[in-house]
Amino acid sequence: MKASANWIAILVLLVAAPFANGESDLIGSSARLDQALSQYANALEETNRDARLANFARAEVGFAWVAEHGSQNAALQTNIGNAALQAEHLGQAVLAYHRALRLDPNASAAHQNLVHVRTLLPSWVPRPSASEGIEALLFFRRIPAALRFDLAAGCFLLVAASLAISVRRRDGGWRGLAFVAGLAWLLLLSSVVFDAGDQKRSAAVITADETFARSADSRLAALALPEPLPAGAEVDILEERAEWARIRMHNGRDVWVRGSSVTRVAQ
Repeated sequence: MKASANWIAILVLLVAAPFANGESDLIGSSARLDQALSQYANALEETNRDARLANFARAEVGFAWVAEHGSQNAALQTNIGNAALQAEHLGQAVLAYHRALRLDPNASAAHQNLVHVRTLLPSWVPRPSASEGIEALLFFRRIPAALRFDLAAGCFLLVAASLAISVRRRDGGWRGLAFVAGLAWLLLLSSVVFDAGDQKRSAAVITADETFARSADSRLAALALPEPLPAGAEVDILEERAEWARIRMHNGRDVWVRGSSVTRVAQ
């Protein structure tokens, strides 16, 4: 874990800067952020494994405190994920990287680190498809949804006008413009539709160390999987019933787990 995560250790110091915005009401958070960065740096220098993991865990707690009491941004969530990963808290790491990508779909460090964490999970754990990872980096998702919708409407009108002119003038140039505008309309509208579906979908992460999946919402129900789900498994919450949650894994299978063992990505 230590060797494979060295490049991640460097990233935490680089992504911290955007949080320090100098606002007076964040003095306490800034001090806690400095403390967390110091704990992270100390952990990098620590040779004793237990002490190193403890320092990374303290840094994780510190970054999480700042996120809870200060302003939210993708850099801070990436810091939480990096510290959690180094502390071997894979569930919290995956959760933080997902939250970073929700705040900034183009947060490349969070995306790269999320891909890395997935390789650390057992091979039998279902993972999101490649297309689900690529969509997070679509350029159009950087534009506010309302503006994308307006732009899509404008592109549609441009398509209609260009086709009408091309039919009247028999000019291929107008048909080319209609094609380009139509492609832009499709991409813009698709990104808006995806965002709407993403908000309805209750994306979540298994954050407990080991979670037994059952066939029903009862401790007496038969086990649905031969092995417990590990921390870091990515799922969707379909429904919650008392202390239980019905989740869908990325192979399409639905199982029941303790609600306390799974955490929603949306805060």
